[in-house]
Amino acid sequence: MNMSFNKIIGQKVVINSLKNCIRNNKVSHAYIFEGPEGIGKKTIASLLASALTCERKGTDPCGVCKSCIQNKSGNHPDVKFLHGETGSIGVDMIRDLQKDMYIKPYSADKKIYIISEADKMTLQAQNSLLKVLEEPPAYGMFILTTINASLLLKTILSRSVVLRFAVHPYEEIEEFLKNEYPGLGEEVSVIARLSGGIIGRAKDVAESQEFRTLRRDIFNRVYKLLSPNKAVLIDAADYFIEYKQSNRLLLDFLLSWFRDVLIIKESHDKKKVINIDMIDNIYEFALNVTSYSICKIIEIIMDTKKKIDMNVNYALAIETMFIRSWEEIHGNGGRSTV
Repeated sequence: MNMSFNKIIGQKVVINSLKNCIRNNKVSHAYIFEGPEGIGKKTIASLLASALTCERKGTDPCGVCKSCIQNKSGNHPDVKFLHGETGSIGVDMIRDLQKDMYIKPYSADKKIYIISEADKMTLQAQNSLLKVLEEPPAYGMFILTTINASLLLKTILSRSVVLRFAVHPYEEIEEFLKNEYPGLGEEVSVIARLSGGIIGRAKDVAESQEFRTLRRDIFNRVYKLLSPNKAVLIDAADYFIEYKQSNRLLLDFLLSWFRDVLIIKESHDKKKVINIDMIDNIYEFALNVTSYSICKIIEIIMDTKKKIDMNVNYALAIETMFIRSWEEIHGNGGRSTV
C-alpha cells in the first residue's frame, strides 16, 4: 500500500479536505467515498485509516511506526475491512461488525471499519448499520466506498460526509504511465485515453499484455471489414468466439473504434480520438463509410451487448452483429468524404 497522501495521483480536493480534518481534529465518524471502480477510493480509505492510527499523529502516516507497518501489511487490529464474499453484504456481517465495534480499540485511539462496495449491502444490512451510525462509540469510525452513493439509504447519507472522487485528466494519467512504465512508448497516450480518467484502469491495461494483444488483433479485423470479401466476417466472428471470455472488452474496443471514426468524420478533432495510434487507419475507414452507417453500427454493437447480457446464443449474436455491420459499410452507395 502507498503510505503517503503526497504520492497519490490526483484527488487533491478529497485529500486536502481529509488532511484539514485531521489537522483540526474534526474527523467525522462516517465517510462515504463515491467514484468509479479503480479511481483510488480504497487506497485513500486505507491511507486515512493509517494516518488516524499512526503513532506520530500527523496528517500523513509516517510509514515506519509499528501501527503503520501493521497497516501496510493489512494486519492492524483496529482497522477492519469488510466486503461481500458472495456478491452482497448481508445483515449477519453487519451485526458481527456491531458486536466488534463495542470492544474497545486494541492499540489505537480509533477503531476503523472500511466497507468496500457498500452499495452491495442488503436493505437489512443497511438498516442494521444505521443503528450503529446513529450512536457510535467515540472511538468508532466508518469509511464506506461505493460507485454510487444514491444506492445507500438516505438516512445513512445524512449521517455521513460524502466525498466524490473525480476522474483524472488524461495528461495526469499519461505522466504517471511514463514514469511508472517507461517501456510502453507510444502506447502511453492510447492507454491514458482508454482509461477513461481512472488510474486503476490505466495500471491494469499497462500491465496486461493480453489486453494490448486483443486490442491490436480486433482492430486489424475491424479494419478489414472494408473488404468486399465476406470471408473477413468469418475471421472476425471466429476471433470473438475464440476469446468469448473477453467479449465485453472486445465489444468495447469495437465501440471505441467506431466512436473515433465518427469523431474524425464529424469534427476532424484528433485530440478527442482514443485510439490515436491507429489514426491513419481510422481516417481511411472514415473515407469509406457514411456518418449514418457508423451510427447504425454503434447501435448494432450496443444491441449485441444487451443480447449477450440476456444470455442469447453467443455465436449467433456475434455473427449477426458482423453481418449487419458489414452490410452497413458496403450499402452506403460508395465512398464518402471526411
